[in-house]
Amino acid sequence: MIPHISKILPICLLLALSCHGNQAPVWPVQDVAFEGSAAYRDYGQATSSGKPESALFGCVRTNGRQFHEAIDIAPVKPRKRGEATDPVVAIHDGIVMHVSKLSGNSSYGRYVVVEHPGLDLVIYSLYSHLASVGEDIKVGKPVRAGDALGIMGRSAGGYTIPRERSHLHLEIGLRLSEEFENWYVRQGYSTPNKHGNFNGINLIGLDPVDYFERFRVGQVQSPLSYLETIPPAVMVHVYSTRKPDFLHRYPELVIPGCEAGEQAGWEVILSAWGLPLSIKPLDRVSLLGVKNEGDISVVGVDRTELSRYACRRIVQEGKGKVVLGRGGQAIIEIMFMPGRQAE
Repeated sequence: MIPHISKILPICLLLALSCHGNQAPVWPVQDVAFEGSAAYRDYGQATSSGKPESALFGCVRTNGRQFHEAIDIAPVKPRKRGEATDPVVAIHDGIVMHVSKLSGNSSYGRYVVVEHPGLDLVIYSLYSHLASVGEDIKVGKPVRAGDALGIMGRSAGGYTIPRERSHLHLEIGLRLSEEFENWYVRQGYSTPNKHGNFNGINLIGLDPVDYFERFRVGQVQSPLSYLETIPPAVMVHVYSTRKPDFLHRYPELVIPGCEAGEQAGWEVILSAWGLPLSIKPLDRVSLLGVKNEGDISVVGVDRTELSRYACRRIVQEGKGKVVLGRGGQAIIEIMFMPGRQAE
């Protein structure tokens, strides 16, 4: 039987909090009531279903069967010929890492990705469905929290967003791999990846509203302290001697394990929707449920947490066995895809 994950790992993931790099996020749409703790109905943009919760993060769409990895924020400024006019601003200081100005190149439409390396954990923010991107917004440009990135809109590739539902789709999260293209090619998708490592599949998100709210009420002071509030839901063991580049990007999430030179695999803790919360090197004796290089086993779960994000398909159960589902498999595959190794 797969044990409950809390019996294996304390809720606190023993993350070593840094005393530097703290900066409260700036809400990406100006003059909004969120700072006054408004209800999400006051700032969220619902889908065509009209359900206010469809603007939120989680299994909130198609009667709970579809995962939404963002918050959709409605415009608040007067419209011009029916179109939104709200400037969209960076939520933290950072560096522009990706700009996609061609609407048809992605379901995100026109979008910008900003890396935030000055915090105690490198996070990324993604701003999509923009009507336009600022002329000065180019890859490598430093931005400050509150700097304008573009204008809110309804751009999208492959479908049409009506004027009345113009919005900002905001994602905040971690980047899984520097070798995303390897994984993408192996999937046999019909269209090429035009966004490199900043394809949305390679950016695994957290709940933006919860992130902002915990900062607003003083419960957290940094991204790393925010991750400590996320309950662990799945523990997997990965039989792989290679070091994923995730380690280099997120040393704060590495838990001490076996001695150098003894590492035969990894213990990875995921949230209920698949956000990696920690990674730990293991020797061969400590690896459970795996026999061959490349094997992955689920060794701990929190079914209550997983039930809240069932549409994400992180694990699946059948015949008394728990294995990674489609969603969980993709996350681990992207993290451990063969390619360059971390030093």
